[in-house]
Amino acid sequence: MTGGNYGLYDYERWSIYALTAITTLIFSALFLNILDISNPLTDFITDYYVNPVLDESGGDAGYNVTNTITYAVVLALFVAALSAWLRILEIDPSDATLLALLPYVFWAALGEVVEDANMFDSSMAPLFVSPSIHFQTALWVIIAGSIGYHVRNYGSKISDSEKDRILESLCMIVIFVQFLIFGHSISSSEIGSNLDLTIFAVIGISATLIPIFFRESTSEFSYIQKSVYLVGCGGILVFFGALVSFATSLPEDKLTLWPLVIVIGIPLVICYAMFSTGIESSRRLSERGFVAGILPEGMSETDYEDLVSVDKTFMEENRKKAVLAYPVVFLSVSGQVMDGLATWIGIEYFGYDEKHLLSARIIEEFGNTFGFTMVKAGLGIIIWWFFAYANFENKQQHLRLLVGLMILVVGMAPGLRGVGRLVIGQ
Repeated sequence: MTGGNYGLYDYERWSIYALTAITTLIFSALFLNILDISNPLTDFITDYYVNPVLDESGGDAGYNVTNTITYAVVLALFVAALSAWLRILEIDPSDATLLALLPYVFWAALGEVVEDANMFDSSMAPLFVSPSIHFQTALWVIIAGSIGYHVRNYGSKISDSEKDRILESLCMIVIFVQFLIFGHSISSSEIGSNLDLTIFAVIGISATLIPIFFRESTSEFSYIQKSVYLVGCGGILVFFGALVSFATSLPEDKLTLWPLVIVIGIPLVICYAMFSTGIESSRRLSERGFVAGILPEGMSETDYEDLVSVDKTFMEENRKKAVLAYPVVFLSVSGQVMDGLATWIGIEYFGYDEKHLLSARIIEEFGNTFGFTMVKAGLGIIIWWFFAYANFENKQQHLRLLVGLMILVVGMAPGLRGVGRLVIGQ
């Protein structure tokens, strides 16, 4: 650790260096392509990254070994680098921030389902396949977060109630911008131009009122959490409206609702069971100012291991149950189960194929998709074990948050997309 309150850990610094190098290579390849200079770098990026994205937006799987490994590595690098950035910006590292970001998992998944239904025009469709969807989602999070960040920093110039009204107004504008951008693309597409988009228009315009409807329920959020959450929820409603319009055009045998009961219902039961089991232990720790797995300020992992105290004993007695009640844990666990269930139902009952290479290999090894679902459930146990025993230094709270978010996204997002496709027969 370097000096100063916001000093970077070595892994954060090297992650930033690596991402800078990767970005430089990508822009170099693009620049050489613009200059029409043939070179192996441009050819490599085009073959393994650009073309797969364009192919996937046309309906084909866009994954190969090279880009799959690259996406995993880049995701890990972003987690490490962003943890430093969020710490410097003094973003709340509690699980409340994870809850504020949760709508974007649904936002991205529903956006991908809209793309699967071919409702976007050719210019927008590539932005809703991996990895473009991740960068676009991050962009909307940054836009929404910047609203809360700047409203928060108005200081004492205006009252809190005035800040709330300004924040709500700006969030309403951003939601309406989403409706205009995506609505224009949908209405311009071949599918969208042949649909009755009245329902989409009504729901999409109504989405702009989300900041008013959710005023009371978001009162405990910070300004940044509130703006991020509201814009995400508004975006969800925009895509939901588009899918409702699409669903109304489907024949009855193409619309299938029963997968929702299983793929959404079982993870919800798991969340409730985990929360109910762990809430009392979580409460005990909270009353003494502790969060399981987060060390007191100034204490390292080694210091904690060598520590002998009543507080440590109390922590160790409660932490295994307490983490069950933390959103960063129960959402991550249920997300993995959701993905496993969606994959199992999609392949076994709807004849879908698994396009993710690692998942396809696991299914091949087991010889059936239910084995894959059990692997996902087992992964959920490993996630609980990790958070039950891992210790994060006080300055690593943002890393803990982002690790949980990463696990949540790679499980819940494909699960939601999968069940969304099953419902509308795509």
